[in-house]
Amino acid sequence: MDNSIEYAKMIEVPVCTCEYSFKRKKPFFKKKLLKAVNARLAKKNENSGEEKSAFNASEDDFLTLNNLDENKNQAQEQISYEEESTLPVVYDKVKAKREKRFNAVISAQVVAVFALVSAIILTNLFWENSAMNTLFKSVFQSEHGAVNELEYDDFTLTLPIADVSGVVLENGVITISGEYSLYPVCDGKVAKVDRAENGTYTITVTHSESFSSVIEGLDMVYFAEGEEISRHMPVGYVKNSARVYLYNGASLLTDYATVENSIIFNK
Repeated sequence: MDNSIEYAKMIEVPVCTCEYSFKRKKPFFKKKLLKAVNARLAKKNENSGEEKSAFNASEDDFLTLNNLDENKNQAQEQISYEEESTLPVVYDKVKAKREKRFNAVISAQVVAVFALVSAIILTNLFWENSAMNTLFKSVFQSEHGAVNELEYDDFTLTLPIADVSGVVLENGVITISGEYSLYPVCDGKVAKVDRAENGTYTITVTHSESFSSVIEGLDMVYFAEGEEISRHMPVGYVKNSARVYLYNGASLLTDYATVENSIIFNK
C-alpha cells in the first residue's frame, strides 16, 4: 500500500483513503420473538388479574423468561418423577389384593373338594346303595366290569388253535392233540394257575361273572394270576395234548358245536 501511495505521488495522481465499518442489524426473527414474548407476558398478567403497566421485553427479559420456563419444566419433570415413583406402591397394593383374592378362591376349592371326599367316604361306609355311590360306580366302572355282566352265549368264541384238524369235541370237552401254542376262547382275566403232579399246568380264565374257561395239560404258561389276556395272544404251550372246558358258573357247558374255528352254542 505504501509503495502505491509513493508511486501516485510521483505521477501526481490525487489519492484519498477511507475506512468502512458495517453496523449489523438485529435479526428480524428476534424482533418477532420479542413481540411474541411481550404478548405472552401481557396475557399472563390479564389472566392473573394483576394490574401492571405495559412494558416491552428486552433481551435480558427474554433470557429471564427462558430461565423461568426452564425452572417450570424442571418442576414439571420433578412432579412427573414423583408421580412415577408412586406407581410401584399402587401396583404393589393392586397385586396384593389380587393375590389375596386368588388365595381365597383356592381355599374355597380345597374346602369343596375335602367336603366331597368326606361325603363319598361316609356314604361308602354307612350307605352302600346311596345315589352317590351308584353314580360313582356307573362313572368309574371299567370296561371289563361291563363285560362281567354278559352271559356265555353273548360272546364270540374261537377255538384255541387255528388248525381244526387237531381238535376233537366230545361231551363239551375240546381235546387238542399235537404241539401247539394255545389261545383263550375270548378275552378275559387269569383267575388261577395250578400245577399237576405230572408237571403240567391248568389255567382258569374268567370272561364274565358267570362265564369261564379252563385249559388243562399245558406244558408252559405265559401269564400269571390276575393278568388280563386277549384272544389274540397265546396263554400257554402244549407238546402232546390238552383239554379245554367251558363253564357257566359251576356247570359244564356241553350244548355247543365247532364250525371251522368258531364255537357256536345251540339255541
